[in-house]
Amino acid sequence: MTKLYTFGEMRQIINAKLEGIDSDSSFNDFSIDSRTVKDGDVFFCIKGEMTDGHQYISQALEKGASAVVANPEIIPDVLQKRDFPKILVPDPNLALREWASDARKYFEGKVLAVTGSNGKTSTKEILSGLCRFFDSNAYATPGNYNNYIGVPLTLLNAPMETKWWVIEIGTNNFGEIAELSKIVRPTGGVITNIGESHLEFLLDTIGVAREKAALFDGMAQGSKVVIPGSILHLDIVEKEADKAGVELIKTTQIAVESKEERLKFNLFETDFETGINNPLFLQNLVSSLTLLHSQGLSAKQLQQATANLEFNLKGRFDTLYIKEWILIDDTYNANPSSFKSVLEILKNLYPHKRKIVVCGKMAELGQKSPELHQQVGINMVKNGVEIMLGLGGEEIESYIGGWKKGGGNLKSAKHFTELDELLNAFRNELKPGDVVLVKGSRSARIRFVAGWSKFLIGVQTTQGEVWFCA
Repeated sequence: MTKLYTFGEMRQIINAKLEGIDSDSSFNDFSIDSRTVKDGDVFFCIKGEMTDGHQYISQALEKGASAVVANPEIIPDVLQKRDFPKILVPDPNLALREWASDARKYFEGKVLAVTGSNGKTSTKEILSGLCRFFDSNAYATPGNYNNYIGVPLTLLNAPMETKWWVIEIGTNNFGEIAELSKIVRPTGGVITNIGESHLEFLLDTIGVAREKAALFDGMAQGSKVVIPGSILHLDIVEKEADKAGVELIKTTQIAVESKEERLKFNLFETDFETGINNPLFLQNLVSSLTLLHSQGLSAKQLQQATANLEFNLKGRFDTLYIKEWILIDDTYNANPSSFKSVLEILKNLYPHKRKIVVCGKMAELGQKSPELHQQVGINMVKNGVEIMLGLGGEEIESYIGGWKKGGGNLKSAKHFTELDELLNAFRNELKPGDVVLVKGSRSARIRFVAGWSKFLIGVQTTQGEVWFCA
């Protein structure tokens, strides 16, 4: 926890009623998971998509919780007459956000926010890696804790003894980014892109643009936000920035040369070199450097940080060079924009190799899902994919519809509902020299394909690793 609070302070911050608690006493830490509660912790009864913390009050008390933040109407009947320390509020989830907002007031360093349709987590990791060159205690959102629960947890666990916080902010509905930005109060930010993501609730890319631009709502006038110069719906983003008094800094494509697995490029009239040779991350690196430059770091300082940057994010164009073929694991997530980008990169990197795509559905696309899956199918053919193996439901048929529309051989696009059947087909199709891209939303179970496929051949990789057949 960032600051030692008394229960009386907590009561005022979240407008709570205390029962069985001395308001002048303080507490050490907190938890939203009864399994991790330590003696003296405050337990927040958070309601998630699958569980409700109110059902685990007994377990938290057994672990030594000093108090429970709960809605009195949701406390289980068996505990209603039990005497235990309570912090009573109508909505524990809201209380957590209010508390995080208060904790934010005590941090005096830079708070850099990252949002966008895709590339958020990779940009966050690159940005925080650069910050750690200047301050080893620089803190960043763990994993993808970027929602109504994850962002408050990040702020409440962030150390005060650093100059840098890097906070990832996500959304799948209108209003989320605005509320979270007002809690985070960023001093600078990056919008990675605007694309076809979360359309089930955001409706279209105009809705996406308005929601991402809500990042400005929590920023002071004069704050700087980096965006790609080619960002979709630039007019909307510019209008919202002007309204908020936020300065936009636009990045452009840069020329890159490769030498011995390191990339060289010029930025701020300075030569940079990096070991990040993944083409998917170059724009994210440029955006990160541009933001830090706007925060007062010199080109020379950033040059040194970039040269020493270490970065590895599983499931994002993670390339494994096996003895006779190449596996690209891009299964962390998928939306139409990221899928189209990776297909273009695949074509450019491997123009003369046979390309196989093993794919699952793209989630949360709403009514446009069939159309957008079809567009990706067209793009597969356009970018030289020769074989498509899809796992899932009707979305795969939409891929195949696009494949046909794009002029692809229908015998080379196959739909599977069972993982074992797909894997058997994959084994039969695979030939020496092939490049295999595994892509799909996490909900599509396609990760299992990537994980299992590494064991299909059982040969030594070019990195000296040995993989055994399953």
